[in-house]
Amino acid sequence: MASRPILIAVGGDSGTGKSTLCRGLDRIFGAERIGTICLDDYHALDRAQRKAVNLTALDPRANNFAAMEEDLWALREGRTITKPVYDHHDGTFGPPERVAAKEIVVVQGLFPLYTRALRELFDVTVWLAPDAALKLSWKIQRDTLQRGYTEDEVRAEIEKRQPDVKAHIDPQAVHADVSVMFYRGGDAGTDAQTLSARIRKGGRFQPLDYSEFASAGTSIRQTSRTHNGFPETLIELDGRIDDVTAEAVEDKIWSHMDAAAYTRPQRLGEFRDGHGATHTGYALALAQLLIARRIVLVENELLQAVR
Repeated sequence: MASRPILIAVGGDSGTGKSTLCRGLDRIFGAERIGTICLDDYHALDRAQRKAVNLTALDPRANNFAAMEEDLWALREGRTITKPVYDHHDGTFGPPERVAAKEIVVVQGLFPLYTRALRELFDVTVWLAPDAALKLSWKIQRDTLQRGYTEDEVRAEIEKRQPDVKAHIDPQAVHADVSVMFYRGGDAGTDAQTLSARIRKGGRFQPLDYSEFASAGTSIRQTSRTHNGFPETLIELDGRIDDVTAEAVEDKIWSHMDAAAYTRPQRLGEFRDGHGATHTGYALALAQLLIARRIVLVENELLQAVR
């Protein structure tokens, strides 16, 4: 076991697929090893209060960063916390809950990289930014099916939030180690199962070599370059890959997952469509797996440090 919990940030605007990505990490590492904290629980105002003072949830003034930072640093030190709970169904706060630090703590939300204190506590930081049309489709689907809004209400709220997205949410992306953009590529049309992904891996870590996976046959392309003086890797995942080849690529990556390979789930990349049916997507599965590989490398470094 590592000397302390490993903290992972998964950030992005509302409706960018943070929860879906995190479910894959849960399956890879197992519920006994990994726990997830949603930063929406640290809203400083409930929905009615935000409406009364004309603030959106994406305004920093509507969030309690002091409590957020205190609790997350406590988890990093292995302590149990008592945290607030925000209910998206009615926009109110429920009873607080106790959360124990697990070996891996995933923190997902709108503001994981907003302050220096938050950025410094994470071992791996991920930012999700699907293309605009896809993000709109996902947010409408989620908020109408799960949160009780009409489509007109969702579109109006998106329009209202745009200034805050540009001012407070999007700028955090520059601090991410890994940025993932899902998009509909080629002749994929509207089929979410064939979504493609572009993954940018920044220069905080030693670049990983994906050349053994990258080829026209595997629908993976890797480009290494320097950005602002730091090494950067771009990985393109074409979602139109066939199932047999996709499974072979996953097998190769799993061979680099060390002890985590023993907990390999049967399927990754699961998501729900607008009718509630479950599907799997190659690009989502590979994104989950590549992020998990980075987590494994951090875990190995911490294990080496205590030996």
